[in-house]
Amino acid sequence: MAGDALRSLSGLLRRLTPLAAWAAASGGCYVGVDDPESGSEAASLSASAGDTSAGEGGDDEGGDDGDTPPPSLDPADAKLRILLSRHYKNSVRDLLGEAAAATVTPPADTALNGFDAIGAASFALSDGAIDAYEASARAAAAAAIQDTGRIAGYLGCTPSGPGDAACHEAFVRSFGRLAWRRPLDQDEVGRYVAVAQAAAAERGDFYAGVENTIATFLQSPYFLYQVEIGAADPEQPSRRWLSGYEMATRMSFFLLDTTPSAALLAAAAAGELDTAEGIRAAAAAMLAEPRARAALSSYFGELLRIRGLDALAKDTQVYPQWSPELALAMRKETELLIEDIVWQRDSDFREILDAPYTFVNELLGPLYGLPPPGGGVFTSAFVKVPLPKETKRGGILGQGALLARFAHISSTSPTLRGKFVREALLCESIPAPPGDVSTVIPPEGEAAPTMRERLEQHLTDPNCAACHLAMDPIGFGLENFNGIGVFRAMENGATIDTASELSGYGAFDGARELGAVLKGSPNVSLCALRNLFRHGVGAVEGSSDWCTWWASRRPSRRRATACRTR
Repeated sequence: MAGDALRSLSGLLRRLTPLAAWAAASGGCYVGVDDPESGSEAASLSASAGDTSAGEGGDDEGGDDGDTPPPSLDPADAKLRILLSRHYKNSVRDLLGEAAAATVTPPADTALNGFDAIGAASFALSDGAIDAYEASARAAAAAAIQDTGRIAGYLGCTPSGPGDAACHEAFVRSFGRLAWRRPLDQDEVGRYVAVAQAAAAERGDFYAGVENTIATFLQSPYFLYQVEIGAADPEQPSRRWLSGYEMATRMSFFLLDTTPSAALLAAAAAGELDTAEGIRAAAAAMLAEPRARAALSSYFGELLRIRGLDALAKDTQVYPQWSPELALAMRKETELLIEDIVWQRDSDFREILDAPYTFVNELLGPLYGLPPPGGGVFTSAFVKVPLPKETKRGGILGQGALLARFAHISSTSPTLRGKFVREALLCESIPAPPGDVSTVIPPEGEAAPTMRERLEQHLTDPNCAACHLAMDPIGFGLENFNGIGVFRAMENGATIDTASELSGYGAFDGARELGAVLKGSPNVSLCALRNLFRHGVGAVEGSSDWCTWWASRRPSRRRATACRTR
C-alpha cells in the first residue's frame, strides 16, 4: 500500500531511505495517483502509481525483483540551483564561523510551485541580488580574517611574509575544496593564488590576500549554486552520472540545510557515495546530527506556510488575544508535534494529521480552553496535553498556526483552509479565479448569519462553484474555529453547522475527524513523498520521472537513480 511506504517519515529517512537517495540522486522521479479528471496539475501523469509494485513490504521487500526496467527513461534536464538563503547563511557559518555568518544578507528566496527550491532552479539573479552577494562576501571575509585560529586551520603553514605563494596555495586548496564542495583543478588553483598574491602585495599583508581570496570564492558560481555536471554514462553518453561530490552536495543541503562537511567530501573522494549502501550510511550519519532536526523543521515551516507567522496581520478589535508572541507559540506548537512524532517516538508520520494531543504553554492553553496538567498552572514552558474529543481538535489542522494562517484578517476563510488541504496535503492544483469573476461573498444578515451560509449562497454562481466545491466543504468542517483558532459554537447568534464531507474521502466534523479521513488516504502519503521530492530536487516531477520511482525501490540500481542529461 502507498500508505505503508510512508509509515514513519523518520524511519524512512533514517534507512535512507529510498526517499533521500531518490531526492538526492535524481532529477526527477515520481508518478502520482491523481484522478485524471480532477483538473489537478498532475492529472496528465500516469494514474497507475498504485500499480507500480510499491509493495506492502516497503522499500526493499516484496514487489518486483528489481530486474524489470522502467517503461520509460527520459530524465529531466539538469539545472543550476542557487543556494537558498538559509543554505547560504549556514554554509558561511560552517566555513567561516558565527561572526562571519552574522554579517551576511543574501537575497530572499522566491517560491515557485509552492517551494523555494523550485524557484532557486528557475529564476535568474537580479542586479540587486548580485550586489547583495558581493556585499555579503566582502563582509564575511572581513569578519572571518579576525578568527586567526580558523584561518590557521585552513593554512596548515606559517606564512614567511606577504608574498608567501606556497602558503597562499595551501589556503586556496584547503578552503576552496570546502567552499566549492569539490577539489580545484590546477588552473583554478593558479587563478586564486594570483588573487591572493595581488592583494597581499598591494597591502603588504599576507592575510589581506587571504581575505580577498575568501571574498572571491564566496562570489563564485561554484559556491553560490549547486553545480551538477556529472560524468557520462559509458553505456549511454547522453546521460550523466552524478559524481560523488555532487551527491554529497545534494544530500547535505537536502538533509542538513548546509554545505557538505570535510568528512562527507572525504567519503565522496573515496568512492563511498558511488554505491547505494554508501549513500545510505552517509545519510544515516547526517540524520543523527541535530542539524537534521532543524532542517526538517525549516521544511515543514515552508510546506505548511507558517514561516513569518508572527508578522501575520489580524484585526485586534476582533481578536484581542492576537500578538507576535502568540503567533510564535503557535508555530512552536506545530514544530513540537512534528518533532515528537518523527524524532522522539519514531512513529507513523501521518499522526500529524489527527494526533489526539498537542503542546501548549501559558498563551496557548487558555486560548484552547484546556485545563493545566495535574491541576497546576500553565507557564512559559510547553507541556504535552491530551485533547478532549469534544474540542474537535487533533493534529496540525486543529492547531492555531494553520487555523490563523488560513483565515482573513477579521474572519475565518473556509476557502483558504480548503485550498491548503487540497494543495499541500493532496498535491492538487486549484486555479486562480478568472479576472472577471467577483470574489466578494454576500454580507452577513438574518438570512445568512454564518460564514458557511454566506459561502453556500456564493456557490450558486456557476462561475465560482467548480473550484469552491473542491475547497469550501473542507473549510466548513473547521468553522468551529475562529480566525485565530479559538473554539466557538455560535456565529452572529446562529449555531455553526460543521458536519461536512471531503468528496471521495469521507464525511467528517472537526479537525480531528478531517485528519483521520486524510490519514487513511494513499494520496496523502504519496503527496508527502512528492512534496519532499520537490523540495529536495528543486523541480516538479513529471511522467519522465518514472525511472527514479522504480529505481528508488531498488537502490542497487544506482545508474537509474543517478541518470541525468546535460
